[in-house]
Amino acid sequence: MEVLIIITVFILILTVAAKRKSGKRQSETKQQPPSLEKNDEPGATQPTTNMSERSRTKDTTMDDDKQKAKELTEALLKTIKVQISPVSSANDDSIIDVSKEEYKIPAGKVVNTPQVPYWPHVYVYSFQDINRASAEQKAFYQEYKQRFLKGEYLDLQGNTNYAFILLFDLLNEYDKPVFLIDVEKKLQALAEHYPRTASYCLTFLVQKMQGKGDYDGIARIRQQYQQFYQPSEYEYRLGSKYKTKLNLTNEQEALANKLWYPGNNFCAIEFCLLQAIKLYLSVINELNTILSSQNCSLQKEFEAIAGLVATKQFRYRPGSDNYRYTVQSTVEELHRLLFKHAENALRDYYGHKRKLNTDVTYPAEAAAELQAKIISQLHNIFPVLLPSLSSPDELTEVELNVQNTGRWKLAFEKIKAEYGTNSQRFFEAIQHLGTLNKRNPSIENIFFEASKFIAKADRQGALTLYVYYLYYDLRSSTFDNKQLTKTIQKSLFNTNEELHEFERLISDLIQDKNLEKALSAVPTVFARKRKKIKLDTAAITEVHQKHGATVNLLGTILADEYEDANTAIKTQQVNKEEVEIEIMQKAIPVGTVAQSNPLSLTSVQMELLDMFSKHSFTLSDEELEAFARSKSLFKNSLVESVNEACMEQFDDLLIEQEDDNLIMNQQYYQTLRAV
Repeated sequence: MEVLIIITVFILILTVAAKRKSGKRQSETKQQPPSLEKNDEPGATQPTTNMSERSRTKDTTMDDDKQKAKELTEALLKTIKVQISPVSSANDDSIIDVSKEEYKIPAGKVVNTPQVPYWPHVYVYSFQDINRASAEQKAFYQEYKQRFLKGEYLDLQGNTNYAFILLFDLLNEYDKPVFLIDVEKKLQALAEHYPRTASYCLTFLVQKMQGKGDYDGIARIRQQYQQFYQPSEYEYRLGSKYKTKLNLTNEQEALANKLWYPGNNFCAIEFCLLQAIKLYLSVINELNTILSSQNCSLQKEFEAIAGLVATKQFRYRPGSDNYRYTVQSTVEELHRLLFKHAENALRDYYGHKRKLNTDVTYPAEAAAELQAKIISQLHNIFPVLLPSLSSPDELTEVELNVQNTGRWKLAFEKIKAEYGTNSQRFFEAIQHLGTLNKRNPSIENIFFEASKFIAKADRQGALTLYVYYLYYDLRSSTFDNKQLTKTIQKSLFNTNEELHEFERLISDLIQDKNLEKALSAVPTVFARKRKKIKLDTAAITEVHQKHGATVNLLGTILADEYEDANTAIKTQQVNKEEVEIEIMQKAIPVGTVAQSNPLSLTSVQMELLDMFSKHSFTLSDEELEAFARSKSLFKNSLVESVNEACMEQFDDLLIEQEDDNLIMNQQYYQTLRAV
């Protein structure tokens, strides 16, 4: 404010000085008598000066002076750069540092409001969160909004919930085409005057523009607000980004440029994204071939559907600006919908279970046209095009198995069908499958199922696979170094002695985590132990006669106990096929740190985090719904409680919704474990 006053006073001083100078000139002109021209003779009569001519001369002189004063003022203003620097309480806070640094003074005025109803910080998901506010908070929000719309920006005194509610309130207005430009300006003002919302304002604004196909607007926002908004490499149009890598023609580049980076885990794998783009372009080519027989094209069909949306849903008059704008944005939306269908087909082809939502909310007539002319054709197109795509390479297989922890089951069924009768080939195929799932938190299940499958055909191979199973399971986050109960096929052991040797092997593996040592010890489990034993034949015969039935029963049961300084193992047969192994560690090994709970999370919340970790940090809505129901909780309330507990730590969401799945931020989770 002080800066504006100083500049205003400076301009007034210059203006007054210019006027004084102009008045002095005029007085000097009046005092001087008219001079004679050199050729005039003495005594000759001089013509009288016309009054209007004098007036014009006077006005011209004053205008020239004013213009010079104006130019001088503007020149001086251009050289002035104002910088506001924070000062300590010991300094004079009226001091203004003048330098070559620029400082942008925002439009509008910031108003101090001492009585802002306190609203404890919560994460605001939508405008509907205003319903969580008290009557006093709601009343203040209405006043805050009205004054904001008038250009008065209240000091919220740290109660940023009001600003975020206003953000979503304005975003709702953005969906009304009449207010596009006006809402854009208000979102920009919100970002400037309430910097905490800046990154969210501009990110959401870009998303809205992307949905409307306003790419020029996105470029403008990026350029204008670089200090707040830093676009990532993924926000560039796919055609331009991958033209060289995919060897696209100009026409294909233009079609791919209708798409933006999908931003989901599947397409985060570049191999999958490139194959999805290829499939999308091939589908467009096939659809154009089909529609050409009807004297039509995909573009014309999309425009016809978009026209129905504009007239039936929004009731815009054909040919109006709103009609054209809606048709253009809907055509872009239809291209993105087509890409989603292509991506879903590719996901299914690569054994990725999770699918994108492809539902539309168009009027019945438009939806029927879309289904009849476009969607219904895809069921015949995809089976022809998918085999022409490249199969995932090893790196892609590893990433896909991380994202979909049960994907290994498809490969496992193929291995059983191909190598079920060849134990050596089966064992090698399982080891390779384990390599492709090396980052899959469910890797132990592969070896457990493989051990069960091959147990009757190859005892040593099955026991080796079981050792792999134990090794990976002991490394998983579910093993808490206290107790572990496992089952193993009874057919692997003929005697209690073999079972006892295996218990010894397990104990060593738990202590030293040395997989190679444990694998090399597997053959010793079945090695024959020779001892010199002197038998009392008479005693054996007597016992056999008295307890024959009991001896026969014990011969069918495997049971044993093993204990050393660190581990106690108890084994008991539970049915005809399986033996149960209960492992109890007596002490936590050196170097193992007990898990802490710095955020005071409940046991249910901790269990939820472990569940996310076990499923590659992704859970479907159905999985999370089932978990919450088992705890007598609502899914959304459970997720929100975890996010609120972690908000102070990260100032961001730990768990976010993505289509029909919930994703946990892996980096934040690792930070929690480190703490």
